[in-house]
Amino acid sequence: MKINTAIVKTLIAMMKVEGDWGYFTPDWGFEFILNRGGYFDQRYSISFCFIYGKLKVNLPFKTRLGEGCDMPQYGYAIHNNTAWLYTGGDFDESLGQCTKNNWKTWDLPFTTWNFDNHWILNKDNDWRVIEKGERSWEIKKTEALTEVHPYRYTLKSGEVQNIIATCTVERRKWKKKWMPLITMSRDCIDVEFSEEVGDRKDSWKGGVTGCGYDLLPDETMKDCLKRMEKERIFK
Repeated sequence: MKINTAIVKTLIAMMKVEGDWGYFTPDWGFEFILNRGGYFDQRYSISFCFIYGKLKVNLPFKTRLGEGCDMPQYGYAIHNNTAWLYTGGDFDESLGQCTKNNWKTWDLPFTTWNFDNHWILNKDNDWRVIEKGERSWEIKKTEALTEVHPYRYTLKSGEVQNIIATCTVERRKWKKKWMPLITMSRDCIDVEFSEEVGDRKDSWKGGVTGCGYDLLPDETMKDCLKRMEKERIFK
């Protein structure tokens, strides 16, 4: 039986619950954190997740710190193949955020990937390695194989954006920490748009001016771009 991924995503989204008390999201994870305030919210809160289901509960008392966008946290969590110990941090009220000493981290054994190297497909259709100290964006301007194609994007309002996409191809490779013979590589197109794309264009947040998209085996730049045109949604 073929599973409709769109329906699954919709059902998962419906499981999300949010209110003045906090929120619940159907996410995987492992954490127990005391938050000394939230995003421009002075209330303490506790967030915890044990394998599945993240719950955040706002507490009925406030921090003496001013409001901010990045408040001190205390506790532990595991995410992004890393164990995190949150230690509070130095909160700068003039900036509304912690500036240092926020956390300590440890890579999880045999799960962390270490970046190995970066290549750009050049005009001779060969892989040009980016050496240490080189700036990839400068090399792309002069050496990269480049294609320019029209790109069509439909906003939620129904307005259609017809813009130009400039594409190059990049390859990145990683090695498994503690197991360097296990490697992972990924080819993708790097796209620069001629103007902002998405529903946030012309807002203070701004639209998307560039992005990357994974290449499938034997896929051309144009084919990958057209697939992205059908699949990708820019918020």
